[in-house]
Amino acid sequence: MSLKHLTPDDLLPLLNAQDVMLIDIRNDHELVSGILPGAMHLPLGNLASSLDQLPQDKKLVFYCRSGVRSISAGEFALSQGRQDVSHLAGGILAWANAGHPIIEA
Repeated sequence: MSLKHLTPDDLLPLLNAQDVMLIDIRNDHELVSGILPGAMHLPLGNLASSLDQLPQDKKLVFYCRSGVRSISAGEFALSQGRQDVSHLAGGILAWANAGHPIIEA
């Protein structure tokens, strides 16, 4: 299984899907710029110790500021046996540039 790369427009209709878990892997100080609606915050540095606590029945979608760290997070999740893993290409910057909503963290 390989990591799926989602554009902001690909991700938008998934925000309310019950089978998708959106995970913001940015550091705490980066949240001042807001968070995507419905996302949970799990810093990348905590992913290894917390991955097994994430629901097995959900598709995981990781995002960060620009899309680089979310690739690492997604590849790590896949290496640990998770099946349906994606990341937001371009990160929250691409999301904002597409005009999609960002809420206060």
